[in-house]
Amino acid sequence: MDIGIIGGKMKEATLHSYFAGTATEAERREVLAWVQDSPENKEEFLRREADFVFDSMPDAAPSHAATAQMLETIAPHRRRISFLRAVAAAAAVFVVGAFLWVLHDNSRLNKQVMSLTAQNEKLIAIPELVQGESVLNYKVNPGVKGKITLPDGSEVILNSASTLRTPARFENGKRVVELEGEGYFKVETNPDWPMYVRTSKGVTVKVTGTEFNLSTYSDDAALKLTLVRGKVTLLDEKNDTEVIVKEKEEVVVGATSKLEKPARKAADMRLNTSWKDGYLVFDNTPIREVIKKMERWYGVDITVADARVMNNTFTASFRSESLQQVLTLLDITCGIKSRITSPTEVELR
Repeated sequence: MDIGIIGGKMKEATLHSYFAGTATEAERREVLAWVQDSPENKEEFLRREADFVFDSMPDAAPSHAATAQMLETIAPHRRRISFLRAVAAAAAVFVVGAFLWVLHDNSRLNKQVMSLTAQNEKLIAIPELVQGESVLNYKVNPGVKGKITLPDGSEVILNSASTLRTPARFENGKRVVELEGEGYFKVETNPDWPMYVRTSKGVTVKVTGTEFNLSTYSDDAALKLTLVRGKVTLLDEKNDTEVIVKEKEEVVVGATSKLEKPARKAADMRLNTSWKDGYLVFDNTPIREVIKKMERWYGVDITVADARVMNNTFTASFRSESLQQVLTLLDITCGIKSRITSPTEVELR
């Protein structure tokens, strides 16, 4: 992830965040890797950190540049000493103290670089769901939806063919659940007590209080998150990567793509979240995806007898229409013929 490096140079804003202690874990790791890359980078790091120290001192104290100029000015005029000598002495103490701080911080930096090199620390650590009898499994069958209230009062609406695993109660300041399928989350706000929604795709959603839709079916190639309000962070523990999602944004992480470069765009709320209100919506949707949603929505298995069917896209909105009515509209709009071979099996051709 291109966090802070431009043409081999580290961005000023990224270094400033590091020195100020406000850098994200991903930015911190990027800085440490850059410092380790060459002696020149380390030298530049120390120089810019020293500048940061001086610039961060109270305005009443002289800057390092002003101190040097002042010492040059008073040297030829030693008879004017009493006051100037006191100022110079104070400046010298200021300079020495600042550089001692930098040297101390350099020791801290070396320790972090050594730790990074040895791969002894994980910058992103995601708590596991506690195993055992205290874990509850909520499973919603195909063709059905369900609503769950979590131990902290948060709500989750589960879409068809979805499973949510959650402890009977949250302990140790952590809220950890696991989702397979699709869920609409309304998380109770608690900045000091984050919720982690783990998925089988290696991506975890970290949230302290917000509303979002998460789709992570095992037979889908990608994970899709739609943020309705608030802020969430996507975490990849394996690669120590995090991505902050903005309000009203849709983020898609593909099976082969890395979290560093997910697909991002303004979310279509009606298309992505109206299922929780009983609507099945398609908007120029590829037939492959239409088939999956219909299977989950109506609890049927759909087979394709003619591969040319997959070349179509479909646009429509349903609420209480029957499976036969949807198949009839597919025939009218796309020319896709269908045959219901059993109460749970459909063939497209």
